[in-house]
Amino acid sequence: MKILKLQIPNMQSAHCQMRVNKALHTIPGATSINTKSGEAYISMPNEMPAAEAIIAVEKAGYYVSDIYESMMNTANGTEPYTELAHC
Repeated sequence: MKILKLQIPNMQSAHCQMRVNKALHTIPGATSINTKSGEAYISMPNEMPAAEAIIAVEKAGYYVSDIYESMMNTANGTEPYTELAHC
């Protein structure tokens, strides 16, 4: 699994966050979705392109200004965030 951090500057209110959260839940295999003012975090399969998340956000009426990607470490049974690498 990989973790994406999406910068979504026009997503500020709780209503906006709910719309983006709902849109990200339409991505097959997406898990652990979390939105807050201006940001969204999503875990998705490694083979799934980050563009899927961008498309979902845009369909909800918002835009992604920046995106960061990291890989989950599942070797020892934990899933900590690694350092986010800019895409």
